[in-house]
Amino acid sequence: MSALPARPRRITRLARTLGLDGNPLRPATDRAMVLIRVAMVAAFLIGGPLAAIGAGHWMDRAAMTEARVQAADRHSARAVVQQPTPPAITTAAAPGGTQDWALAQWEGKGATPRTGMVLAAWGSPAGSLVTVWLDASGKLTGPPLKPGQITDRTITVAVLVPAVLALGLLTAWWQAQRIAERRRLAAWDAAWSTVEPQWTRRRP
Repeated sequence: MSALPARPRRITRLARTLGLDGNPLRPATDRAMVLIRVAMVAAFLIGGPLAAIGAGHWMDRAAMTEARVQAADRHSARAVVQQPTPPAITTAAAPGGTQDWALAQWEGKGATPRTGMVLAAWGSPAGSLVTVWLDASGKLTGPPLKPGQITDRTITVAVLVPAVLALGLLTAWWQAQRIAERRRLAAWDAAWSTVEPQWTRRRP
């Protein structure tokens, strides 16, 4: 009758590392930490994807609602550039971007035109037209959210939420380790206070 094959060494070492080897001498705090470790890993593996999906859906709906509100409250207009912008820079050392701030004028509410600083393309002469976005009161504002911006927000939140969950679990694990270490030291002190008199043959 052939002997049963021994358990692979790698599995044995992994079980010992995780505290799953069933060692009866392992302290209760170590066994508790094993359970906490397994629970935290399961919480991240299950809760991470669910949290990412939920947060992504929430941000997508919130951003789309914001975009609809902005589209209803804002409108585009044509502004006249009052001063030329610097000429386009074609060298490799040119800073990023192809626009610069320029003073412009546009029609606001009422008969009085409004002026302000707007972005215009490099090399725009005075009198050229640029598109600006105005709010209900006629003040400069940004354009409504675009689909690409909504997607970027959704992806960002979907990535950040699992990262925050992981950070929270790591913080909880660190706190649990500190508590377990204090209890382990207290248990060692209590055990030594019982054994030490017998070991040194002294009475407590």
